[in-house]
Amino acid sequence: MNNGTKNKYDAAFLDEEEKDFVESFEAALEAGEITPHSAQEMETIRQDWKDVLDNTLKKRAITLRLQERDIRRLKSQARELGLPYQTYISSMLHQLANNKLTTR
Repeated sequence: MNNGTKNKYDAAFLDEEEKDFVESFEAALEAGEITPHSAQEMETIRQDWKDVLDNTLKKRAITLRLQERDIRRLKSQARELGLPYQTYISSMLHQLANNKLTTR
């Protein structure tokens, strides 16, 4: 941090910590402590992150056969939470699949 001295980056959208980070980063670049990626490396990194994002957001429709009373209960629970019931069921299954929800 710059201990109260005026930062040379006066962008209104940056707070002091962010301005200090920008200065430190640029100083490290100038000193050769870090090197920027080439355009080809950046495109590879961009594509890797795009693949991660695409795989994270993929959804697949499935068909489940549930008892009517279970559907009514799930709809009631979802309504109490202010959620659409399919979103509620999807959320519960997601939590179960990720070991964040346990069965009795």
